[in-house]
Amino acid sequence: MPFPPRLQLARSHRRAAVLSIAAVLATSAVGAVAAPALVDTIDGPATAGARVTAVEVLGDIVTVSDVGELDTANLYGALAAARDAGGVGTAGRGVTIGMTRITRAGSIVQQAPSGFRLPMSVTALHPSAIAAVSGRGISGALGPTVVVMGERTAGLRGAQAGDLIDLVAADGGVHTLTISRIGTEDEVGGTELLMTLEAADRLGITTNTQVVIYGFPSRVELDTALDNRGVSGRFRTRVRHSWDPPSPDGNLGLARTKELLGEFAYQIVGAESIVQEAAWQSANLPAGRELLSPQIPIRARCHNRIATDLRAALADVAAAGLAGAIDVTNANTYGGCHYPRFNRIGGELGFLSRHSWGMALDTNTVSNCQGCVPQMNCDVVRIFRRHNFAWGGNFLVPDGMHFEWVGERRDQMSYPSTYCPNLVQAMTESVAAADSRSVLFVTDAPAIDHDH
Repeated sequence: MPFPPRLQLARSHRRAAVLSIAAVLATSAVGAVAAPALVDTIDGPATAGARVTAVEVLGDIVTVSDVGELDTANLYGALAAARDAGGVGTAGRGVTIGMTRITRAGSIVQQAPSGFRLPMSVTALHPSAIAAVSGRGISGALGPTVVVMGERTAGLRGAQAGDLIDLVAADGGVHTLTISRIGTEDEVGGTELLMTLEAADRLGITTNTQVVIYGFPSRVELDTALDNRGVSGRFRTRVRHSWDPPSPDGNLGLARTKELLGEFAYQIVGAESIVQEAAWQSANLPAGRELLSPQIPIRARCHNRIATDLRAALADVAAAGLAGAIDVTNANTYGGCHYPRFNRIGGELGFLSRHSWGMALDTNTVSNCQGCVPQMNCDVVRIFRRHNFAWGGNFLVPDGMHFEWVGERRDQMSYPSTYCPNLVQAMTESVAAADSRSVLFVTDAPAIDHDH
């Protein structure tokens, strides 16, 4: 018996959806990539006039990265784990690149001072990975000479789709690309510029810094596969899930850092040294080291924006009877805030330290060497978190000397920190509903020694 007309229409919609998904899967089988599925939905009852809307459903994402270049064992281990779990893995690249100007129809939108450049965080991925992470609209807007810019960084400089951006390549040459689209923070994963690997190749961005895994049916099976392949738990290796809850010691992305503390232009003058433009320094930093606390007499040159929070944190440490936990002599000799430096990863490309912004205080450096088990008093750590600082003891490479300003309280986050977890009640439903897609790539261009 034939179906009534309305039921026939609804049945045809469902069949179209199945055929669409089947076509996607067939394509991925040939190209070894998995694209996000399209699900056909029907608004209202299935009548002859019903609208059919294609809704893109983006699945879970996992990234595997090291500090700087991705270790070969992690690269192939993560790719194998993705296959083991029925998903797809592709290599990606993240770095800081210099931008000299943005123009629109021949007029300058923004330009760095002569001989200087502005730091821009870049994430480069295979088009299939971009489709899985950001959606087909973003993936389709990219190509060998075009980029997508995040809306936060676009807002800082008044950039628009269609503008031209000049970027300094690894060999020092300047390449002009087109900003094809402004993406949301979710779409770009918190980076400033999203591009394809082909575009990255043109700029000399050739170092693999991560593997992006997607299209897997089970979170548990993927984590098990990463364990079995020896990827999880390795020193200097981070596995980040799009469903992870926020960490109290997570870094800010470069665009958010600029939004809060200003954007400076810089020159590279050595393997690690940079020169910052004088205008930014005079507007944002004191002339020299200042006394931060009479009770804990650290003298440091810190960004003006963080000074109030830093003084309040030190005052609370003293009030709690913990002044002795801060090695003042060490801080005044080897620590401090402002220390602009650059770590090269290849030619003119690399990573800027957060100390370049004067946004982080180092103290107790001898007992808290980088990579060592941190020895900082946990009550001191929690006081600093209460006053808008993250702590380096839980960074990818433990950095217990390091307190980094993030502009928001971090003492109320329940998170399974390795060292000095916050003393708050564990979250339940909020953890299950966590979605950190908007910060997946915020540390693609980290300070090489301060990546969480």
